[in-house]
Amino acid sequence: MVFAHRERVVSNLARFVVVIWCVVVLILTQSYTASLTSMLTIQQLQPTITDIHLLVKNGHSVGYQEGSFVKAILMKKLWFRDDKIKVYNSTEDLHQLFQNGSANGGITAAFDETPYIKLFLATYCSKYMMLDPTFKTDGFAFVFPKNSPLTRNVSSEILKLYETNKRN
Repeated sequence: MVFAHRERVVSNLARFVVVIWCVVVLILTQSYTASLTSMLTIQQLQPTITDIHLLVKNGHSVGYQEGSFVKAILMKKLWFRDDKIKVYNSTEDLHQLFQNGSANGGITAAFDETPYIKLFLATYCSKYMMLDPTFKTDGFAFVFPKNSPLTRNVSSEILKLYETNKRN
């Protein structure tokens, strides 16, 4: 638009109204942009599989961290076949398995203890999400030196204690 004649804002009251109007317009455009972005993002973050039993039924591969007691739970409680369970050693390995996908030798989902999943999500937070259900075996509060053989034994024994208490 081209204006042949420009009017100047002379009055202080008029300047005040123009400033308030500009702030209101800025807030409205930012709010609209944020709402639109939120709607588009939430649609993308919805998981395609929301039930563990669908993973088993559809033959998807899942992963667990090497040395974890999670493999026993996957096989005995959740009925995953041994050939559908993949092992990973690091967050980078887990990321690569997810990138490959279940059809290409990778995985569709990973099962691990809560602290390790949170560590993974801290690194790759924009691509993955943690879903419920979480089991009572997650997030233990004991500490051992790195590569200690006690870690696996204590984790297994705590799980056994929990399972026997659950049955009684």
